[in-house]
Amino acid sequence: MKKEQIQRIKDDLKCKTGVDLSRYQSPELTESVANALTFPLYFARSVSRPVGLFLLTVIIAMVLSDSGYFRTFLGFPGLVLAVINGIILGLVLFVRRIRNDMEKIFTISADLSMQVVRDIGETRRNLQSGAMQIPSLLEIFQGVNAVIILPIVIGTLERKVPLFGGIAARVTNKFFSLVDSRLATAAAARGRDGNVAAVPASPEQVSAWLDSAERMVETGKGLLSQVVGKVAKVVAFPFLVIFLIVFLLSALVLYGAYAFMG
Repeated sequence: MKKEQIQRIKDDLKCKTGVDLSRYQSPELTESVANALTFPLYFARSVSRPVGLFLLTVIIAMVLSDSGYFRTFLGFPGLVLAVINGIILGLVLFVRRIRNDMEKIFTISADLSMQVVRDIGETRRNLQSGAMQIPSLLEIFQGVNAVIILPIVIGTLERKVPLFGGIAARVTNKFFSLVDSRLATAAAARGRDGNVAAVPASPEQVSAWLDSAERMVETGKGLLSQVVGKVAKVVAFPFLVIFLIVFLLSALVLYGAYAFMG
């Protein structure tokens, strides 16, 4: 997500609620989110293991080959194809393993959203202004993700995964986007995506909204877990398709080279 989009979301929520999300950014929160992220460690493992397996297979084929021409072919194009196939398969394995970490991250986001909700309740006198309104819990959750949580996650990935941090960051960004989108769809289906109260909001309406938000956060964590699981499969699917296509093409290239040079 671009900085301009993040700033627009932050400004919009501040205008509606009187609460600035920037105040929730802290070293403690950054450390908490970073500690929940174990996948920078297994991202390297997820990629390096299949790459190593494919490279080992090509090297064994080079040793066993009787044809010097085919051995030479395996020495350059073959090794390149092995690395490409290994990286793509590693991305498939990585996305499938990302689910547990994402559940932890979104739980932190949900709890932080509830803290924002409570702080909005403390400023409810400002919400009585005609320029103010009570946003939906989903809107706050999405704002917390975009303004606070996602930048921390992306920064941690780019710092802890030097070679593939950019790829991991793009996958994670897509993950967040799909979770927000699917939660919005689920909330709309349940009739919970709109504002609880129209402007101007009275203190009584705000209190009712706070009680409702508390219940929705607790019950919503189960829904969040389901959404994260489905999104993990959706994000992994394109990489799986790409891997199968690249693997089959690579096999055809190697078979053709063997038939011609062997």
